[in-house]
Amino acid sequence: MDQFERRFKAYFTFHPVTTVILIINLVMALLVLFSGGFSLQNLIAWGGLVPPMVTELGDYYRILTAMALHGSILHVLMNCYVLYYIGGHLERLIGPKRYALVYLVSGILSSLFVVFFGAPNVVTVGASGAIFGVMGFLLVLTFKKPAWFPPQIAKSIRSLTLINLVITFLIPNISILGHLGGVISGALLALILTPEEPDYLKHYIVENNERYYQA
Repeated sequence: MDQFERRFKAYFTFHPVTTVILIINLVMALLVLFSGGFSLQNLIAWGGLVPPMVTELGDYYRILTAMALHGSILHVLMNCYVLYYIGGHLERLIGPKRYALVYLVSGILSSLFVVFFGAPNVVTVGASGAIFGVMGFLLVLTFKKPAWFPPQIAKSIRSLTLINLVITFLIPNISILGHLGGVISGALLALILTPEEPDYLKHYIVENNERYYQA
């Protein structure tokens, strides 16, 4: 338990926004699970995204709440696994405030893509739109700031983005519009929100020609 606490505190110290998002996703999944399960009716009751309920009934909150809901335990675990790694990586590079903005804006724009261009009778849930925003941002960063990435990491990010885009079109029941809206949003945000230097460098102090990290 002590080891878990140490790892949790260390991860939270360097990735506070990602940690909070992960906790929200997991808590919401448990609330849905123990309040009736992952049926469409229950997901709608908890705030799943249904286009007519936004445009005609004014349930605008669904644009946000759908980002924290998932269709199954496997769904939430897969998204959290991806977010744990790529979200944490982006947060270290651009800082918590910029990262939070990227995640939130990408998720909102992803939802809006679904609302205005998606099928009216489909219920959409999941953090995938926001996560694709993170991937889109990282993808642009590998070209805009190549010195920030070891060549193998840059190649992995590009491959990961391409593979996930291909999967989006091949596997049924995936929100194509949500994923496209997210990745496009993240890529565009990278053009205006990229800092001059990686955020983690701001935390280094130099004493006697030695560099120390200060959280």
